Amino acid sequence: MKFLAYSFSVLLVAGGPSFSSSNKQVFLSMKKFEQLADRAHGHCASVDLDFSKKFYDCIDKKMHGIYIDSSTVRSRN
Repeated sequence: MKFLAYSFSVLLVAGGPSFSSSNKQVFLSMKKFEQLADRAHGHCASVDLDFSKKFYDCIDKKMHGIYIDSSTVRSRN
């Protein structure tokens, strides 16, 4: 599950500006971001078990404008 949260974080950091159409942004600690991403994934998976475009649209809506505060990211080494 941590890998999934990490994948979302990479996706959001890399594509953050394209997801955010408003000025409202939230920067969370890595731990809080992972918790939020886990909840969003659980909710969206229950909406679309096939992980189709509907799932990804749901994730985009749930995680819109939410980013990781880079000062809270620790090395995995």
